[in-house]
Amino acid sequence: MEKLTEEELQELEKQLSCPEGDNGINVGNIMNESNINMTLSGIEAMDIQNQDKILELGHGNCGHLYKILEKAEDIEFTGLEISETMWQYCNENYTDTTAKFLLYEGQVIPFKSNTFDFVLSVNNIYFWSAPHLFIKEIEKVLKVGGSCIISFAQKSFMEKLPFVRDKFTLYDDQAIRDLVADTNLQVESITSFNDIVTSKLGDSVNRFYGVAVLKKGK
Repeated sequence: MEKLTEEELQELEKQLSCPEGDNGINVGNIMNESNINMTLSGIEAMDIQNQDKILELGHGNCGHLYKILEKAEDIEFTGLEISETMWQYCNENYTDTTAKFLLYEGQVIPFKSNTFDFVLSVNNIYFWSAPHLFIKEIEKVLKVGGSCIISFAQKSFMEKLPFVRDKFTLYDDQAIRDLVADTNLQVESITSFNDIVTSKLGDSVNRFYGVAVLKKGK
């Protein structure tokens, strides 16, 4: 594929962090397709039971929503987005479900303590502006015994991508452990995966990613 210009790479990085406008819709579709294995791995890591309350952070176009809802009965799903484009898209396209989609500023999770059984984050941990504060927000809204599931592409993979610039903070397994060290979240597991995907630039790449299960203690 033809290489993108510096300006095009900057625009792609911006759209990946917060999709906007018509181009944002297109990027949201591309992200859903390219991230689907990471998303499904994250969903499989949740032992979802009837009436569980699930919060997804940065859900994009939420093309995977039905995969979550079919896991059990009477699931309460809430999505939080910083992208007004993705928030509006989901509110318009999932009216046949009970899912709720809310817009927020990306720093304070607007729910009471001990609200959710699961918090899911797929491929957006890189964009948390204050990660050590934000992980405590996640800890706050999780119920005791609840779990945060984070699917993340490994630093060794991400740092080779030309559009990964200043907006990204990269993680490996140890960085995830360091992130929760000062919280009441225990690293229950970090499972390694790899898959072959079409990158945002259109070429095939071997992606290495992890799925971390972080359980809230008493």
